Amino acid sequence: MNDKKYLMKQIRAYSFAVYEAALYLDGHPDDRRAMEFYEKWNGKLAEATEKYEKRYGPLTIFGAGGRDWRWTADPWPWEYDSMS
Repeated sequence: MNDKKYLMKQIRAYSFAVYEAALYLDGHPDDRRAMEFYEKWNGKLAEATEKYEKRYGPLTIFGAGGRDWRWTADPWPWEYDSMS
């Protein structure tokens, strides 16, 4: 597995963990352990996303900076299997 695919796999896994923790915290906002879990994996998600975007370009419109709008020319994030 190349670095690009590996980073995308990490981002998908971290996103899942963060999303599930956020859903849990909606119903249990005072659960300190759940908040620590959320913060840990949200930090890892941010790091992996930043690393990916620096190397391969933005994953979402929020990662497209400045006047460079060529980000749509690359494969979309869900097309990761076809990326080399």
